[in-house]
Amino acid sequence: MVQEIYILRHAHPNRTTTIPYNVPPGPPLTAIGRTEALQAAHWLSEKPIDVAYVSPFLRTRQTAAIVSEHIMVPFSYVESIREGGPGEQHAEVRTRIREFLDVLDARNVGRIMLVTHGCCVLATLQVTTNDKIDLAAHRYDYGNHSPTAGIWHGVRRSDGTFDWHLAFKPTV
Repeated sequence: MVQEIYILRHAHPNRTTTIPYNVPPGPPLTAIGRTEALQAAHWLSEKPIDVAYVSPFLRTRQTAAIVSEHIMVPFSYVESIREGGPGEQHAEVRTRIREFLDVLDARNVGRIMLVTHGCCVLATLQVTTNDKIDLAAHRYDYGNHSPTAGIWHGVRRSDGTFDWHLAFKPTV
């Protein structure tokens, strides 16, 4: 059963390209994004993580590649934590996140990291708290509830829900 989750939102993407944002591969990171990812990697290097799961989008793969140079855990690419697709409703994102977390709970993995997108950060925070998390103080770029390369840390309580806090914000 998953006991701890680190959710790393991808670092700063290049939004000036003509590459569609929510269709794979999506835009790459900027130079600022690479610096943010490196800061997150240094912070994560001191954390006990058993396995990392990464969205297949380019910006999350690039963020994970930088992090993987500093933490020695297996990384797997999974569709379940990808960016919200064209026309996909938040309820659908929540469903795929809930199903993915249920699969992980059936495995013998204690501490995981997700390298994902703002929509999946929000969905994970909501489904793991039964919608009881107050995110009023957490509004960042484009309405996201995590800054780019921000890291939420959650610990499972005895009732199965998680206690969350925004544990890391890059200083770039």
